[in-house]
Amino acid sequence: MLRNLIADGARTLMFAVVAAELILVLPVAAQESTVLDLPGLDQPVEILVDQWGISHIYAETEHDLFYAQGWNAARDRLFQLELWRRQATGTVAEILGERELERDIGTRLFKFRRDLEQELNHYHDRGSLIINAYTDGINAYITQTEQDPSLLTIEFELLGIKPGHWTPDVVISRHQGLLGNIGAELATGRRVAEIGAEAVKHLSTYGPGDPLLEMDPTIDGEALSEDILGIYNAFRRGVRFQPEDIVDQSRRGDVDAFAMLEEAALDASSVVAYDVEQDIGSNNWVIDATRSESGFPMMANDPHRAQGSPSLRYWVHLV
Repeated sequence: MLRNLIADGARTLMFAVVAAELILVLPVAAQESTVLDLPGLDQPVEILVDQWGISHIYAETEHDLFYAQGWNAARDRLFQLELWRRQATGTVAEILGERELERDIGTRLFKFRRDLEQELNHYHDRGSLIINAYTDGINAYITQTEQDPSLLTIEFELLGIKPGHWTPDVVISRHQGLLGNIGAELATGRRVAEIGAEAVKHLSTYGPGDPLLEMDPTIDGEALSEDILGIYNAFRRGVRFQPEDIVDQSRRGDVDAFAMLEEAALDASSVVAYDVEQDIGSNNWVIDATRSESGFPMMANDPHRAQGSPSLRYWVHLV
């Protein structure tokens, strides 16, 4: 039924909510469905959402698959995507004011400035085409919100803002997250500058390798003691909202309630911090088949992410 429905017209995106046990069985009896005409699609595309809210996207072409993925991500997470876009482009201060200037300066300082096409195709032979299709899909949904503002979630109303269009460079801007150990590297450099490489090795544990800790002659060891990561840390920190960020027409005037929530959140994080041992363990581990109850080997892996809402991860099934 669904396949016949979407096959009648080209450039059609099908969004359907179905029973989980029928999700991979076609034709399907849909509980709710919407048919949309999107100008960026080459062929009909089908999106099925299961009872856990996970989207299963079926497309005839690679372009349409990633276009639909971008559209669907924007439909589910547009405010999150808008915050990421502003963090990536150094435009947070435009909506939150002077307190975010240092963040935006840092973002623009670390902006990717090399050959974008070459960079995107480094990840995949058709990386540029795929990522452009993805951002085109995001922008298609944003265009829908421009035509129908009721599609925007309450966060946009509270802040009095509208989402901006994505460009492919926004996608790779998230790669600054790969520099998570930069603080540890700086701390090691400071110790080496102060007491020398051999003393640092004697006082520290490095394994299983034996890293070379000699200071590069081009580095000014004394300068390492300065706050050289200040602007980097500013653009890496999370966005925090204040009561004054809410536009006047959306305020209820209960600023004290907001302050109480903020204080409660800090208290809760402190309790968790004291109750958890801070250490670095293995990112994955394996149990041999001879040691498992099932007789099969077991492997566990985690993404090293804290719990958050919305989650950093976005589950989707692409076919």
